[in-house]
Amino acid sequence: MSGSLNTPVGQDAPIAKQGPVKLIVADRSESAATAIESRLRDAGIATRLQYIDDISLAVNSIAKSDLLLCNASLVGAEKAIPELRKMAPDIPIVLLTNSSEDPLNAEQGMLLGANDVVPVDQRERLLMVCQRELDNRCKTSQFSVLNKALAEAEQRCQLLLQGSTAAIAYVHEGMHIYANDGYLKLFGFADADDMLGLPIMDILDADTCVELKKALKVFRHDDGEVSFDFGGQNNNGDTVSGSMTLAAADYEGESCIQLTLRPVVDMVPAASAAASSESAADLAPVETDGIGEFLARVDTLFNDDFDDRTCSAIFVASVDEPTKHLQESGLRGAELINDRIALTLQEAASTLPFTRLSRDEFAVAVQGDSREEVKDKIETFRTAVEHLLLEINQKTVRPTVSFGGAELESDGTPEACLEGAFWQLSTMREGDEQAQKNRTRMAAGSEKSQLDDEAARILQLINEAIEKQKFQLLFQPIISLRGDSEEHYEVFLRMQDRNGEVLVPHQFLKTAVDNGVAGKIDRWVILQSIKQLSVHRSRGHATRLTINITCNSIAEEGFIKWLGVAIKAARLPSDAVIFQVTEHDAGTYLRQTKEFIESLKALHCQTSLSRFGLIDEPFEQLSELPVDIVKLDGSLVHGMEDKDTVRKALQATIKKLQNQGKLTVVPMVESANALSTLWQAGANYIQGHYLQEPSSEMAYDFTTDE
Repeated sequence: MSGSLNTPVGQDAPIAKQGPVKLIVADRSESAATAIESRLRDAGIATRLQYIDDISLAVNSIAKSDLLLCNASLVGAEKAIPELRKMAPDIPIVLLTNSSEDPLNAEQGMLLGANDVVPVDQRERLLMVCQRELDNRCKTSQFSVLNKALAEAEQRCQLLLQGSTAAIAYVHEGMHIYANDGYLKLFGFADADDMLGLPIMDILDADTCVELKKALKVFRHDDGEVSFDFGGQNNNGDTVSGSMTLAAADYEGESCIQLTLRPVVDMVPAASAAASSESAADLAPVETDGIGEFLARVDTLFNDDFDDRTCSAIFVASVDEPTKHLQESGLRGAELINDRIALTLQEAASTLPFTRLSRDEFAVAVQGDSREEVKDKIETFRTAVEHLLLEINQKTVRPTVSFGGAELESDGTPEACLEGAFWQLSTMREGDEQAQKNRTRMAAGSEKSQLDDEAARILQLINEAIEKQKFQLLFQPIISLRGDSEEHYEVFLRMQDRNGEVLVPHQFLKTAVDNGVAGKIDRWVILQSIKQLSVHRSRGHATRLTINITCNSIAEEGFIKWLGVAIKAARLPSDAVIFQVTEHDAGTYLRQTKEFIESLKALHCQTSLSRFGLIDEPFEQLSELPVDIVKLDGSLVHGMEDKDTVRKALQATIKKLQNQGKLTVVPMVESANALSTLWQAGANYIQGHYLQEPSSEMAYDFTTDE
């Protein structure tokens, strides 16, 4: 509905709307119609009048109007009103009568389809009737919007259930009333109809039935989630086992219990028949050094054995295509792949210093009489992983890893050597990902001052990018999980080098910050972002952008004044742009960040804190920062689908943030199952490659209409 009803003094406030009321007045006299409009305007009801003297003309415009006032004495009114009511059942129609001329009473008018019949000389009653009908119209419109949002939310939930990698079913009075594809596949059912009405006890073993009865007693008493191990049998007679979680739910208006089953996933090396019985449970935990202990061992090894004839180096290994493993094998499957790679590398390293840096990155120190010997040793590590054949979810997976290494210089440190290894790995990843996987790269001996030289190169590239427009903006959608379809993107930055290769921010932004030129990049990003946003909004999109700001701009005194001028010049509403700072930068420049946020509030701009949850006391720091939105760090999301502790910690974090009035954004959503978990956790917004990777266009479809 497009109309607007302003509240007259002394009247109850109707539901707010946008724009004036589209009013149709059908009367023999235009002056009478104008007089009615004038009375409504005097009462505070802004209107846009359409006058007609033939009621049949209302057929063309009633569907787009907000209120029709019709003189009951018009020719053809009694025939037209029922037809108009059928065409536009939600549009209020009020008949106006002259008590001395029109014999039509209220009962007769309502039988025709009118909402009310009012004598034209009863002005106060006419105003009250118009207010009532417009208020009802607003409520009807709002109900329609809410109903649509509910339908969209239900559709999202259904899609989440269908696409979830977890086995999910709904049980009422012990009987199945719904089961998703994962659940049907787990128990060997081809059709959901075959499972409807099947008692849950019929597919579980005797011990699990006893456990289920105990769990139901606890569940009904505490009304919270209950998890336990289960065992059962599928239609093929095979044993099924894993963990089962009970949770309260509603399905199609029926109170029921949601069952979430996570079966044990076997991981079998297909290359060896002797190892065919090995499963995920058989894998011993990988005992690795912490990074501090690792560097201490490296320092001892290199100092004891270092001489000009010995080549000492550190290599960083990274699992190739981790996102692909996540998408194809699920989070649990990807973790199993990474664990098996870690075990293989640890066995290959034997007594050498070795550590696991993250879930899919590892470091190892090696020595040899020559660079060739060192590289040959690393090649044995790489090929050991290359020869792995793993069976994940009944599919064969052949993982690979890539190594980047740096040689220790005579006056160097293990820390610098490790940084050099990371640098080699990151530069090797540039370009075609397929061409750069399953490889080894080691810095040349002449690269001693490479990091310093590289910093100078990066600074020169940054200046050229600003001058020659070699920066590129990408936009990734931020999607609401609460049913609204507002358009919202986060802006990401890329930079081209002289060969046309694309550099991501971690390859140049730290250098820019350390050398005080990141503020220039921020200004370029802001100007280009609001320019593109202005064009996009001019096409009818109510789009918002989240723009990342570096600590250089936060600490710059004149930045806020420049920003206010830039936003005003772009003629954008203040809520169209959200400025985001990282938790690390906010902690490093706490006073400046607080002043920065308060200055943005004075400009009526919202603020966001990203990478939240990395420091020891994130909520203590957050209490000093009056931001509107908090974007969690991706590390808080890892494992949430399979680990109750991670999921509960994430849910508690989101709840605590929302209790403090913060909207929450969860990044790195890589699967439909993650969507389901985050929806249940109460997250406001989600973001990730599963929804859409960053794109050069703001072209994501935020609606759920098919």
